[in-house]
Amino acid sequence: MAGATPVRRPYAARMAPDERRTQLLDTALGIALERGFHDVTIDGVARAAGVTRPVVYGLFADRAALLDALVDRAEVRALAQLAPSLPAVPGLHDDVDPDELLLAGLAAFLSAVQADPDTWRVVLLPPEGGPAELTARMTAGRRGALRALRELVEWGIARRGGPDLDADLFARTVLTLSEGAARLLLQQPGRYPPERFAAFTRALLGGLLPA
Repeated sequence: MAGATPVRRPYAARMAPDERRTQLLDTALGIALERGFHDVTIDGVARAAGVTRPVVYGLFADRAALLDALVDRAEVRALAQLAPSLPAVPGLHDDVDPDELLLAGLAAFLSAVQADPDTWRVVLLPPEGGPAELTARMTAGRRGALRALRELVEWGIARRGGPDLDADLFARTVLTLSEGAARLLLQQPGRYPPERFAAFTRALLGGLLPA
């Protein structure tokens, strides 16, 4: 009809670059967790975020850069949240109970998983189609955690006066059980709350009396 006012496409609200970047990464993460990494595309993220493709390209050169940024953020967040659960080995004269230190570390780890489940789903339950870089970085992070845990276990066994356990295997067991606990927490939080694992671990440590 002549003289009709053309319908304009609504524009996304303006955001500072850092805010927009966070929004786009959150959107990409949501797509990855719901449908897999293979569905994370520039066009898909733009549509889901309610912006145009040039807005996304203004912050990420291409899909690979977007995925790299997503992996970077997950790694940084996971390592920062993991740090409180792996404290430095106490000094010779520090009055620290090794069992309580381990329990506190487990509680800190599971609390981090509970507080930021999306990040830890990427780490512990990675969606299909994840970039190879994700696996490589998470493997490296796990090795670092194992090294720190091994040092704490060696100190803890010595401080306790036993039992006579292989510190390397015990550290690997603790790491495996902790990751398993976190996966159960992510998948069935009502059935496997952090308190249940804390009670189990306390009882388990109570049975590991020095010979």
